[in-house]
Amino acid sequence: MSNMPVRLAEIEFSDLFLSSEPGEPGLALNLRLPGVAPAPGKRPRAPAPLPDILAPDAARLFRTVEDGWAQERFAPEFTVHHDGVDYRCSRIVAPSASDRTIAASAPDGEVRHWCLRRLERRSMDLADLGLPRWAGTELRRIGAASGLVLVAGSFGSGKSTTAAACFLEWIRAHGGIGVTLEDPPERVLDGEHDGGRVYQVPIRGEGFGPAIKASRRWAYRYLYLGEVRDGRAASELLQISLGGPTVITTIHASSTVEALMALSKFAAQIDGVQTANDQIAASVLGVVWQQLHEGRLRMEYLSFRGRNGEAMRTKIAESRFRLLREDQDYQAKLRTLGRIEDSF
Repeated sequence: MSNMPVRLAEIEFSDLFLSSEPGEPGLALNLRLPGVAPAPGKRPRAPAPLPDILAPDAARLFRTVEDGWAQERFAPEFTVHHDGVDYRCSRIVAPSASDRTIAASAPDGEVRHWCLRRLERRSMDLADLGLPRWAGTELRRIGAASGLVLVAGSFGSGKSTTAAACFLEWIRAHGGIGVTLEDPPERVLDGEHDGGRVYQVPIRGEGFGPAIKASRRWAYRYLYLGEVRDGRAASELLQISLGGPTVITTIHASSTVEALMALSKFAAQIDGVQTANDQIAASVLGVVWQQLHEGRLRMEYLSFRGRNGEAMRTKIAESRFRLLREDQDYQAKLRTLGRIEDSF
């Protein structure tokens, strides 16, 4: 263990759990230490305590998080930079207790727990994400259309990276104005990109729904919404998707079809089931589902731009989502057979 790194930036992990509780060790998920083999029979998602040699750097990171929390006016989620690594910070606390007024007046002795997601500085080029070549080609050219693209997956599946890469690819290829609405922003996208310009807007407290509505007058060509989390956001997002821009967002789901069902369920809270489904049917261009396993990307893609597109949209309008699995399987089979263009 003499060659054990002393900096968190030098080891591999996906998430850290840090606490102000004296003596409580930092915990890491998916921890890989150089020269140390995983314990036999250890569960993949079981947390592992950080080695003592990393405790000083973990303490420095904790102070960075606490300072960032104060700078962000005690927001429940935000991003910090420490020793060359970005972390998305989420306070582990009941929502009612995370109110900023309460948080700001909390006693100094209050115990606080944080979950920190390590944000890898992965390439923002579609060609470097490990996608099948056909998928990169289709996702690149879909930016010339108008409508909605969903990127689905579980926590830590890389869906935000894929969505951001698509968004930037469209800006570079087609130009125009792009806007991102994120809570919190995970990567720096703001600025000029070849023939276009990106405005990155952090969303705090008020939620995505009002922010999407406010953005309607901003004359953008592309919109990237960090995540669909509630009915108001889903409703506003669908209305924007029908109005001309190309919109991309992420959503938690276990498959392409489940992603569409989740979006419908959210939007129906505001618009009712039929209106929600009609809007999804009219706007959806494609759905990506992906999963990361030991660093390797597995993905599925459901296209609504091919010869069966209208029939597939009818299934959505009629709430027959599960029948879309047949279309998913059919498209996947065509790609396996090398009939790539027939699958779109």
